Amino acid sequence: MKNSGIKVLVMLISVIMISMNSGTVTAQRPENGKGLGPGPGPGKGECMAIPDLTEEQQTAIEQLRIKHFRKVELIRAEIGEKEARLVTLRLAEKEDVKAIDNTIDEISKLRGDLMKLREAHQREIKALLNDSQKAYFDAKKGRGQKGNGYGHRGWHDGEGRGNGCGRGNRGDCPYAK
Repeated sequence: MKNSGIKVLVMLISVIMISMNSGTVTAQRPENGKGLGPGPGPGKGECMAIPDLTEEQQTAIEQLRIKHFRKVELIRAEIGEKEARLVTLRLAEKEDVKAIDNTIDEISKLRGDLMKLREAHQREIKALLNDSQKAYFDAKKGRGQKGNGYGHRGWHDGEGRGNGCGRGNRGDCPYAK
């Protein structure tokens, strides 16, 4: 009787381990900056090829993009820390409702700060553009967010799968964010 119970337990553990392992195999892989395959990292800015940029504009936009990403990544890291803290607070033996509420407020404030940074970044880029470039920028800047690393038909390369914005599968276009 003991032998069959141990065998059943070993079989159950084996099935659980196999099923847990298969989840990671079927998970989506992150897209690279060009949206064409696996790989980490933010896009290189190809996701919004603003027409007729001068060399000076390209350089200035790249510098703004780098500065923006440094700020954004710090805030994202802080949001991640607060979200982890929130999970810890929720799992505590005795819930501290005030601490949970304060942590939620802090996360909300950081997300608001992130939105303000994105808007300021877009204004900075727009200030570098001429009128026709601004019109193009305004028409396209909402695209590329929350994408899957693939471009929109007629926007990137006409095939719907182009130089898309890809950071993981979130589609963080440096010009759209």
